[in-house]
Amino acid sequence: MDGLKIRRDILINVALVVVALFFLFFGLAKAKSFLAPLVTAIVLALLVLPVTKKLERWGVNRVLATLSSTLLLVVVTGAFLTMVFYQIKGFASDFEEIQERLEMTLEEATSYLAERTPLSHQQIAGYRADTSFRQRTADEQRGGMHLAMRVSGYLTQLLIVLVYVFLFIHFRKRFREFILKFFPHDRRKTIALVITLSSAVSRRYLAGKLLLMVFLAMLYFAGLFVSGLENAFLISLVAAALSIIPVVGNLFGYFIAIAVSLLSDGGTGTLIGITVTFAMAQFIDTYILQPIILGDKVDVHPVFIIVSVVLGYLVWGIIGLVLAIPVFGVITVVCRHVPALHPFGYLFSRNDIDKYRS
Repeated sequence: MDGLKIRRDILINVALVVVALFFLFFGLAKAKSFLAPLVTAIVLALLVLPVTKKLERWGVNRVLATLSSTLLLVVVTGAFLTMVFYQIKGFASDFEEIQERLEMTLEEATSYLAERTPLSHQQIAGYRADTSFRQRTADEQRGGMHLAMRVSGYLTQLLIVLVYVFLFIHFRKRFREFILKFFPHDRRKTIALVITLSSAVSRRYLAGKLLLMVFLAMLYFAGLFVSGLENAFLISLVAAALSIIPVVGNLFGYFIAIAVSLLSDGGTGTLIGITVTFAMAQFIDTYILQPIILGDKVDVHPVFIIVSVVLGYLVWGIIGLVLAIPVFGVITVVCRHVPALHPFGYLFSRNDIDKYRS
């Protein structure tokens, strides 16, 4: 009888956990428009916080130091977007030529399908014409107003994130004291350590990833330029930026480079050069740069890195992919230092949890 009661209690607890997790992630997905900019701002604020502290130690007024850190984000982001814009502008000047090559490729594919499949040439051509007609119609229906509204929405969100960043940095001590007030005095020293370690995890990871992106962009550009790929600088920037997405970011960059090479009539030598470039860059990134630059800055087990990335994408899309690892790193730090959560800290960590108790 006791055994039956224990099994029933276990089933009830498991069911409650599953239901709670479902509503948690459902709620996070529904609240994306509010929470995603907020969490992004928290992570960015932690990234530039050392700059603010440095300026304050030099005697700069807190408001001015916070404003300078926020403007630093604006300048870096603006510089990157400006480089990408001018590279895309140069790429667009060759668009007509690329479109002609794409049409030739489609014609060759149509002939191949007509010869090797039951479809006739007229059926394939008709489907292509119908698809392009519907695409043009859809584009006309959207119109310039829709594009302007989307750009306006992105700029508004960017402005909101920057305001959040400023407020989080400026009032950081108040937020810290707010968290500490939830705990008794004898535990506040431990909680303060958890807050410090949690903020350090996100900051060091993102700073390390940004430095890795710079090195990868240089490696990609050198290899793609030597390979003879058109718009090598733009592709290098895009591929390096995509590397911030764990696991699959570098693969996406490789496919983009291959697609550009095929559309720009790159030869077999160019394709081989692209493959060698990305393979060598991936090797250098994984076995040399990451151990030196990142090290154990985010001590999360590889299994849960993948789990967090998948969950991040399912909940918040692309921004979830970027934020997944630093956020899960913070969760792991909390689990390692809260006694009731030690089993989860052991499960999520790459290293033995006893290392953090000593």
